[in-house]
This record gives sequence, structure tokens and C-alpha cells, in this order.
Amino acid sequence: MKFLNLVGPQVRRLRYVRGWSQNILAAKLQLLGWDIDRVGVAKVESRLVHVDDYELLYFAKVFNISLVDLFPPIDPGRRLHEVVVELMRRKPSVGASPKKVTSFAVGVRASRAWSG
Repeated sequence: MKFLNLVGPQVRRLRYVRGWSQNILAAKLQLLGWDIDRVGVAKVESRLVHVDDYELLYFAKVFNISLVDLFPPIDPGRRLHEVVVELMRRKPSVGASPKKVTSFAVGVRASRAWSG
């Protein structure tokens, strides 16, 4: 199974640095006109749901940031498709086999190399 969005970790980080709970973020988004609750915010942050382009506008507005700041940094020296595929892969579960964990560790090292 793949992750369903790229912005979830950035949303979580932006919320955390502001000291907002998921409930507070949901309330602020509701004031802007988006019908979302705490569970919806949690699903976005956990990358369990797609985030539509218009929903990105709500996040940018509530955090007072540009749209670019919602996305992970991407090394322009790498093929975009490879980076996106890597970002969309799910991490192994706690009970994952050693083979899966090893292949995941290789991917993490590679992602750290391009992310700085």
C-alpha cells in the first residue's frame, strides 16, 4: 500500500511548531470554510487520504505559507519520478520481515542523501 499524499508530514510539522492540536487546526480550517474535523486532519497527516489541490490552498492560508512549503524538498539532480515513487512508498510495519526492513533501510539512506 502506498501513501496517498505528500503533504501530510509537512502539515504535521507546521501544526506542531505552532503548538496547535489537531482539533485547533481543524477549527481554524473550518473558519476558512473547509468542512474538516480532527479525524480528517489526522488522516491527512498520516497520509491515509488524498489531498485535493483546493485543499492545499486552505493549508497554505491557515499556516500563512506558500504552497511550495507544503511539499518535501526535492533534489533537482534526481529524476522527479524516482523521487515521487520513493516518497509515496509506505514504511514497513513493526512486524515486517528482515528482507523488507533491509530494502526500506536502503531507501531511507538514499532519501537522506537527496534531502540534505
